[in-house]
Amino acid sequence: MEDGNDILLRIKEIEISIDDAMWKSLKDEDHEQELQEYEKAKKALESIDVNAGEIKRERDRVLSYCLMRINDALENLERTDGSIERAEESLRLAEESKNSVQILRSKLALGVALLNSGRLNDAERHFADIILQAKDESQNREVIQVYGWTLIVKVNVLLGKNLYSQAKELANQALDVLSGIENYAGLRTAHSLLARIYQIEGNMEDAKSHARLSEQYADLAKTLKR
Repeated sequence: MEDGNDILLRIKEIEISIDDAMWKSLKDEDHEQELQEYEKAKKALESIDVNAGEIKRERDRVLSYCLMRINDALENLERTDGSIERAEESLRLAEESKNSVQILRSKLALGVALLNSGRLNDAERHFADIILQAKDESQNREVIQVYGWTLIVKVNVLLGKNLYSQAKELANQALDVLSGIENYAGLRTAHSLLARIYQIEGNMEDAKSHARLSEQYADLAKTLKR
């Protein structure tokens, strides 16, 4: 019979398998296989029968994270039915876990799901809440990462409104935030957005420069898993 430490170790191993599937999909773009790995992890986590205490909180944290990743894989497969419900369940589990980082991650994931469903005002409330809580963080890399990615999502919102000057300013802010923690996946996306903005503005030299940087950071993200 497993003791508490054994169960916590098993939960950690499942979390590692989720991360491995995410980074593998970044390289091979096999999102169907990625989804299968997440579903396998979800089933394993749900089989851990605990009612309270540290083990339940840890199980809920990783299960919340797993649901986020499932939504991302399904989004890449253009299968978005139920995305809001999964994101809401992810946030509920995060709040049950009392893990502040996972709560912020789940709020961002729910905001994105709402945004993709056309519920901009509801999404913006989640983004504003994240920024309020995370903007002054200087120590916790994971919180800083969520903050930086929230800025990236807001850049996309501004682009959708044709507010290019504001989008450019926010994209550069995201670069500053994410460069401080060497989050290469985020830097890839921020540079890609800046390339798009400069192309729209007709500044092809800067557009090409940011596109090259985006490709460089994409390679670094795949190699170093950051």
